Amino acid sequence: MIEVTDINGRKHYLKAETIMRITEADTSSRWHGIRSIVKTTDGCIIEAAEEAVVLSSRVEAELLASGQAKEK
Repeated sequence: MIEVTDINGRKHYLKAETIMRITEADTSSRWHGIRSIVKTTDGCIIEAAEEAVVLSSRVEAELLASGQAKEK
């Protein structure tokens, strides 16, 4: 499971396979503490406190550990 913290401090635990997209937040969003936007396969959007590169690394590590990672 990937731990994602929203801007209100709530923890969300997501399966790596359910994360569809991780996008860096733009400058105006960063002002409010949003570092990245996480979109899941069910359409949920989480404004995350973690940087996109950090979350991306977590997802990749979990997929590699489970043998589901795609080769680049």
